[in-house]
Amino acid sequence: MPWEAGLQRQLETVLCDLDDCLYRSPEMPELVRENIQRYMREKLGVPKDEVTSLCLSAYTNFGTTMAGLVATGYQIDVDDWHAHIHHTLPYEKYLKKDDALRNLLQRIKLPLYVFTNGDRKHAEICLRLMGITDCFKGVVCYESIMDAAEDKGYVDHGVPVVCKPSVTAIELALEQANNASAETTIFLDDSTRNIVAGHQKGLTTVLVGRTGMDTGADAEILNLLDLPTVAPHIWKMLTTSNSIDSERNNVSHTTLENRPGDTIAADARVPVLSG
Repeated sequence: MPWEAGLQRQLETVLCDLDDCLYRSPEMPELVRENIQRYMREKLGVPKDEVTSLCLSAYTNFGTTMAGLVATGYQIDVDDWHAHIHHTLPYEKYLKKDDALRNLLQRIKLPLYVFTNGDRKHAEICLRLMGITDCFKGVVCYESIMDAAEDKGYVDHGVPVVCKPSVTAIELALEQANNASAETTIFLDDSTRNIVAGHQKGLTTVLVGRTGMDTGADAEILNLLDLPTVAPHIWKMLTTSNSIDSERNNVSHTTLENRPGDTIAADARVPVLSG
């Protein structure tokens, strides 16, 4: 039910996508695309003239390119994939501290969780460089979703990788966000299909980065910083909740152990969630 219809919904939890949502850098997705296609050619042996179409088909039908490749029979070392696709990115060149974003996030009185299809290290590096790690209670990522999916027996030959926009991934994310309910959770994402899935699941949804799309979203904004002015009805709910800010500061953090070649700072910490 849309907010315009007069729905008075109590929000309790925020799930927010990472790439192209918390930050927007045109160069980053292009570099990721180049890394993926190079990996497909050099590591998986995909003929050059088939890479683009296979990449698009995998992404479109399975949520991520890697998920599609694995589902169609390619054997992929997940750690190696992430190391080549994300961890080689020149993060420091494109991601900077964002004081305006940090101020916006700190004004939200609800527990915030990053919800990304990316891996944990990628998320941790991005949050650190933007200076917003401590704004989030936790990160729901590839590792945490897959660990939970495997524990529950959701992973099989037909669906070897669980990720957005699948309803299963959303359900697992809600569980990892302190067993949040769909009815009291707001979900922000730049992907129209992820927003459609979230809307169908019953979450309050905000499409970030595009407007005029037929997704059923409760609001559409071009930038997260536009939320207070473009969707004041939602912003009021986020900033006048009875939830206490101190909850974020009482989270048990797990330090990501550094490995040779890691670009992440040795003292960077992020809440690591598991199913």
